[in-house]
This record gives sequence, C-alpha cells and structure tokens, in this order.
Amino acid sequence: MGEVFAGFVSGYILALIGAPALALALTRLRVSSPLAARLMPEGAPVVAMIVALHGALIVVFTGAGLVLGMLLFAMKDAGGALGSRNIAFTLLVVGLTMAVFAPVVILSARFRLQALVAAAVVAALFGWLMPFMAEWSKFGSS
Repeated sequence: MGEVFAGFVSGYILALIGAPALALALTRLRVSSPLAARLMPEGAPVVAMIVALHGALIVVFTGAGLVLGMLLFAMKDAGGALGSRNIAFTLLVVGLTMAVFAPVVILSARFRLQALVAAAVVAALFGWLMPFMAEWSKFGSS
C-alpha cells in the first residue's frame, strides 16, 4: 500500500506549496475585486489566511492523493514509458488535471499563466513523481 501513502504525501506537499501561493494571489486580487475586498478586508492578517487555506487544502489534496493512490495501486501493472513508472496512471492524471484547469486557462486571460503553472505542478507531482515515491516506499512491506 505504498501507493496510497505516496498519494497522501504528494497531496500534503501540494498543500504546503499551494497555501502560500493561493494566499498571495487572493491578497493581490482584493485590490481589483470588490467581492474579494469584502471577504478579506485590508487589515486581515495574511498569516491567518494562509493557516485557514492550508487546513482546507490539506483535506482536499490529501484526500485526492489517497484516491489517486488507490487508483495507482489498481493500475500498478501498467508499464512505464516516457520517463514515467506508470504511463497509464500518468496519462489519467494529466487528463484529469487538464479537465480541472482547462476552463480557467481558456476563459481567463488574467490567470492563464498561474493556472498553467499550477496544472504543471499538479500533473508532475501526482502523475509523474507519485509512482516513483510508491516504488521507493517501504510502507506496508514486511
């Protein structure tokens, strides 16, 4: 079950990276968005926002990592190619990532670059690195 543990770790890493980046983006957004300005007043502490976002992102991303880890466990006999340990899993994760981020990339010119970078990080962490981490893991071995 090293695959599930690798998914959990990947999700936690993504939450560690995503919370400060999302907090800074929301802080910059409150200057130009009246809704963001009402949700996060000018005097709101950024550290408190990062802590709240980190708590939410831990739940979301580690949950997604656990589900993807179970999928990786189910697909563990698919072969590797193109630098990936499990090409079928990598293609599945890339497809899911594209489905999630495509609306932002297509509809918002303002956030296109940030969405592309976030999608690349998600696809690389979950799709490419996670099968390697599952192979390296000693979790569940006797």
